[in-house]
Amino acid sequence: MLKCKRYTRPLEREKIVVLADKVRSLGAHKGILISTSGFQSGAIEYARQHGIALLQIFDKYVMHIQASINLQTNHMLMEFIRQSPEFYAYQWNTRLNDCSDKKIYPSETMLLEIKNKVLKEYNEDSK
Repeated sequence: MLKCKRYTRPLEREKIVVLADKVRSLGAHKGILISTSGFQSGAIEYARQHGIALLQIFDKYVMHIQASINLQTNHMLMEFIRQSPEFYAYQWNTRLNDCSDKKIYPSETMLLEIKNKVLKEYNEDSK
């Protein structure tokens, strides 16, 4: 079973509860929730308690928020997300009403600068 919906805000606990109930009722072995907008803290805690894996997609990066049991966070990616712009701007294709043509803000250069800054900070902290 696959269901897709794009949310604009971090997912709430309610969404995890619904998935956990479906997993349980189907007798499935695993529930995985993927979000482009993140997860609220209550949702993360409920997922941990009920064996739901969480993934967050940020631009073209995938961050493993948690496995079924243990929280595993990539701290460099979390810092990259924190320092990146909250909003994105897209140029829309005039022939296709529902498809963006390309991302125009933040630019690839801007994201590369943020990435290099985070890597530099991480390397300095590691010394």
